[in-house]
Amino acid sequence: MEIVAVILAAGASQRMGRPKMLLPFGDGTVIETVVNSVTASRVSHTVVVLGYAWTRIYSLLEHLPVEVIVNPRPELGMISSVQWAVAQMNQSAEGMLFVLGDQPLIPTWVHDAVLDAFAYDPTGIVVPTWQGRRGHPVLFSARFREEILNLPTDRGLNTLLHQHPDAVHEVPVDTDTILLQMNTPEEYQQMLERAKQDG
Repeated sequence: MEIVAVILAAGASQRMGRPKMLLPFGDGTVIETVVNSVTASRVSHTVVVLGYAWTRIYSLLEHLPVEVIVNPRPELGMISSVQWAVAQMNQSAEGMLFVLGDQPLIPTWVHDAVLDAFAYDPTGIVVPTWQGRRGHPVLFSARFREEILNLPTDRGLNTLLHQHPDAVHEVPVDTDTILLQMNTPEEYQQMLERAKQDG
């Protein structure tokens, strides 16, 4: 089954005050940690969508097994990066796994758990949950391609989850890392502390 992972890493990091993809994390940076987790999973192909500060981030990725594309209009928000990737995606892909670039704590097994659930129904949407709360990454069947491309820029992928509740399959996972994002310096410090504890 051909599943393409799309790592969304085009944001301006305004609340962080500096490009969060470039922040030190683990043995490298935030974006390298996320890429390594995703590429170690059973996805067929990994695409990273860059935007702001893309030249500096690209230099970290060019030796890794990923395809890098640059969103020409990152100021239009995350959905524009989603749509930019989907528009260029290989038509043979059966599913699209959307991964947030600022979630470096998510382990590889979570990605594989989502893929396993998708294999049971490759026409749906798979969302991991922790204690009933939905997180990331989210896997969409390719049949939603046109709907994703037609979403207005003020909407997110969550719109499709609300519009197609019967297609959504929740996968409980035993980690709250699917909920944790780092938008502020405080959240970044909390993630570093968490990584030390988990490490």
